[in-house]
Amino acid sequence: MSQYTLVRHSAYAVGGNADFEGAVEVRELNTHQAYRVRAASGALFTTLAAAQSAATQNNYPNGPTPSAPSVAGYFSNLCIGGAEIYVPPALPNDSGAAAGVTSRTL
Repeated sequence: MSQYTLVRHSAYAVGGNADFEGAVEVRELNTHQAYRVRAASGALFTTLAAAQSAATQNNYPNGPTPSAPSVAGYFSNLCIGGAEIYVPPALPNDSGAAAGVTSRTL
């Protein structure tokens, strides 16, 4: 079973583009990485669609805008593939499993 999480956008984490410093993107995880996400209090998603929806909601909480994306949570010092794990302020939509979230340590 695949799992997904949100990490700092690669345009910033790898490319250094400051416009994406506060943006997130989806990352598919292996079992070891899923444990790391739990340790960071990040969210795990069971479907790619749920993770992509959460990324959009966190990047643009008020809908798409011409300004750079900016998330409300924070980035952990724990990384997946060189990108910091995103820790949202709350579960996306506060709907837990309905949003495809399998785990979140609060």
